[in-house]
Formats: sequence, C-alpha cells, structure tokens
Amino acid sequence: MTSSYVRKMAVLSAKIFGELPRPVSERSAKVIDMYRKQPMGAIRQSYYPPLAKFNVLMQRLRFLGIYHDEHLDFQEEMKARRKARGKGPPKKGEGKRAKKKK
Repeated sequence: MTSSYVRKMAVLSAKIFGELPRPVSERSAKVIDMYRKQPMGAIRQSYYPPLAKFNVLMQRLRFLGIYHDEHLDFQEEMKARRKARGKGPPKKGEGKRAKKKK
C-alpha cells in the first residue's frame, strides 16, 4: 500500500514530464498518442495547389487575351443571349411584387 502523498507525487511527476498519470488501456493509449501528434492541417494545406491564386492569374491572362477559357466564354455568350431575349432579372421596382401594387 502506498500513501496518498506518494500517489499525488507520482501524478504530479507524470504531469511535469508529459507521461500518463495513471495506467490506461491500450485502446485509450492509442487515442492519447493520436492527439499528441502534430495536426495534419499544415500537411494538407501544402498538398492542394492554391486555387485562388491560380484563378486570379488565369482571369488576368484571359483579360489580356493570352488565355481563352472556353467554359467562361460559353457562359458569357449564353448570358448575353439571355439578356437579348429579355430573360435577365428585372430592374428595381419592375418585379412581380411591384406590378401587383399598381
């Protein structure tokens, strides 16, 4: 039998030296080890390319006429055609709700 002082000192020394204060199961030890490791955020951030920077660069190149994005060209063409047919959003004060009041 150990005294309460010895137990408290064992817990305190475990806290100081970063050890587990009490014996734990193998399953709990795995969880504790997982939380001790460095977070994966920094590794995952460097895994994916910086898409925002690439998008800005491609927009600038497209504006200068160096790069042609067929998908954006198609979207702009379809938007222009819809507007020519009168399919765009109504101007302020010309919507359905404004027409009901008159």
